[in-house]
Amino acid sequence: MSIGLRNKSMLQIKVHRGTHQIGGSITEIYTDTTHIFVDFGSELNAESEDSTDAEMVDMIRHARCDAVLFTHYHGDHIGLIQSVPEKDVDGNVIRLGMGKVARQVLINIHKTLSGFGEEGNTHKEYLNLLQDEDRRIDIEDGVTVTIGDMRITPILVDHSAYDAYMFIIEADGKTIVHTGDFRTHGRLGKKFFDRLETALSGKTVDVLITEGTMMSRLSETVLTEEQMQSKAIEILRKPENKWAFLICSSTNVESLASFANAAMYLGRAFYVNYYVYEQILLYRETAGESNKAFKFWKTYEFERMNKFNPKMGMTQPEYMKENGFLMLIGSSESYRARMDYFKAQNPLLIYSMWGGYVKKDTDTYDEKMGALYHGWNPDRRVDLHTSGHATADDIRQMILTVKPQKYIVPIHTEKPKMFEMLDIGEYAEKIKLLDDSGLVEV
Repeated sequence: MSIGLRNKSMLQIKVHRGTHQIGGSITEIYTDTTHIFVDFGSELNAESEDSTDAEMVDMIRHARCDAVLFTHYHGDHIGLIQSVPEKDVDGNVIRLGMGKVARQVLINIHKTLSGFGEEGNTHKEYLNLLQDEDRRIDIEDGVTVTIGDMRITPILVDHSAYDAYMFIIEADGKTIVHTGDFRTHGRLGKKFFDRLETALSGKTVDVLITEGTMMSRLSETVLTEEQMQSKAIEILRKPENKWAFLICSSTNVESLASFANAAMYLGRAFYVNYYVYEQILLYRETAGESNKAFKFWKTYEFERMNKFNPKMGMTQPEYMKENGFLMLIGSSESYRARMDYFKAQNPLLIYSMWGGYVKKDTDTYDEKMGALYHGWNPDRRVDLHTSGHATADDIRQMILTVKPQKYIVPIHTEKPKMFEMLDIGEYAEKIKLLDDSGLVEV
């Protein structure tokens, strides 16, 4: 695929934001003739008076930009997409690139939200943007895209967002690797470094730009998805946990699959609302025959509470009360009637999201989620989660596989200096710690 063509020049990197924070990542990579941005995310949990989102929007409105490539659909990487102007300062159309499935996930979300309340029109505008064929670039694993004098090769990565990518960017005889968010402890992370080594065969990488989320959470226990699934089976197997609710991101397909498979192993079904079921159908269709973990065989959409199901011979809630269940819920009031229906069963609550959302007196605390979590009987509540981010060992292995010859640039991290603690031999001297808006000449 080839998009536009100008001249040839020196390759440079400018990390506009993300050198000392998790989320809100924005990195510009450019020559004299071609400018691309990797991610254009909103800040996580920043108070409006402290947020630099407005500054970033103003910056891109006055910038040269051929395309913005999004590594994945989490808000801290794509949250400001609607603020990316249609044309750059030179009048060139700014293309928007993301994975095909990732785009459809976002379309499903905004199609659902477009039917609700005063914000509906905003979501309709988002839908129009996502479906604008003049601006669309579909990203596929291993399929190189040419933008001006840059060649960008996406590599599928394992993350808590489905259809996530890292980028190998080549221009002016130089090569940059931008990892985006990644990990190796999910099912999609198996043999990742073997795949990456193959993709980099014959290339000399000059600069590695890598996430470092977990460098500030080194004490956090990281389970593989299979280990988490096994723990879920142990928990749900107990007779008193025949009825269980789950709090988990609706777009974290890996973890949803882990819990759905655990319930299915015990002969129980997994129940979700219509929007999540639509997403699951998408995951099921795109997983391929070889990846049975994402088939969600015993997963069902909520039926109306009082609807008689002739196959069951009763309503769905009556069947669930009799046979047990695992049900995905959230902090929305729309779940309240179903939750109340099973009060007499004293159901278990499994919390499978980052703990920061329910940790009181922090800037990451989510009031609605926190109220649901802390309002539950602590004796009937379990935390079972695994990170969507690279461990320190993953980052070390990334560096040793990529073998950057010039610089290692940490982003998406609160503690970039922790990179200096990694056992990476000669590559330790290549760590380049930047401040926001810091510039690197490749």
